[in-house]
Amino acid sequence: MKHVFILNAFAGKKSSVDELKEKIRALRLDCECVIEITKCRGDAKEIARKHVSSTDEFVRVYACGGDGTANEAMSGMVGFSNCALGVIPVGTGNDFVKSFDYSKDDFCDLEKMTKGEVVTIDLLKCNGNYAMNTISVGYDCAVAKQAQKIKRFPLMTGPAAYKAALVYCLFSKRRHTFNTYADDKLINLPKGYKTQMMCVAGNGMYYGGGFKATPYASFSDGNIDFLSVPTVSLLQFAQLIGPFIKGEHIGHEKAQFIVHKKCKKLQFKDDVPIDIGLDGEIYNIKDPVITVEPKAFSVIIPEILKESSQKKCTVLRDL
Repeated sequence: MKHVFILNAFAGKKSSVDELKEKIRALRLDCECVIEITKCRGDAKEIARKHVSSTDEFVRVYACGGDGTANEAMSGMVGFSNCALGVIPVGTGNDFVKSFDYSKDDFCDLEKMTKGEVVTIDLLKCNGNYAMNTISVGYDCAVAKQAQKIKRFPLMTGPAAYKAALVYCLFSKRRHTFNTYADDKLINLPKGYKTQMMCVAGNGMYYGGGFKATPYASFSDGNIDFLSVPTVSLLQFAQLIGPFIKGEHIGHEKAQFIVHKKCKKLQFKDDVPIDIGLDGEIYNIKDPVITVEPKAFSVIIPEILKESSQKKCTVLRDL
């Protein structure tokens, strides 16, 4: 067996590659252990593919970063049966791990992860690209795209850039004209609404830094958990935020305009290509189609050690 740690040097609040290296080496694993550091976007995908495609032995890959790093590594591993991905959530966006019955610290515990169990999950597929957690269209996708632009300005860190993008897009990117089809049937807008605000296709429950958007989603039910919100007023939007964070918005008395259903296929159609976010990674696609691939990918969940035999944990806190 082989352990490959992929470190995103730009994830989290500051670069802590040296600290990560020390904690990995302190594990003293009795099999091959490789540490790789990403230098630019797309590196995690290429690194993961290089290691899983060059051997027949089982490779445990650990993506140390945010959801974007995890998505890249997963994209390089899809289609190979000799591997599993462990997500070490030390980035600014760590929504994937929130849907499991473990704490973030459990996933950041390197000892628990290197000894963890391998389980299979569904994947969402969109025009040849994959997502482990969510795919989104509309307002929140525009926010993610705008935040990347704002980050280029001085003093605009990840959280600050995201908050600024939320406000900016609330006034400029709230109305979208795409039509949505679930299992090839048009989903009509609720009465009184003319445009879409956003849609979310959930495999996991959380996205956007902790919003429980699709609370009925499951990594193993073979379905897409679909949520659609029409363009609402600013007051309606403000009233929706609290329930949306807690996952209480579906069926809420002040959110009857929300459409929710389980399906196997989604398609978005418009006159122009549509921005669509796969685990936060933005693509521009003409009439994108989303499908679900059941039990398509292997991930690592942390081992919970018994108190009587538990060793001192190697835990990576927020960096």
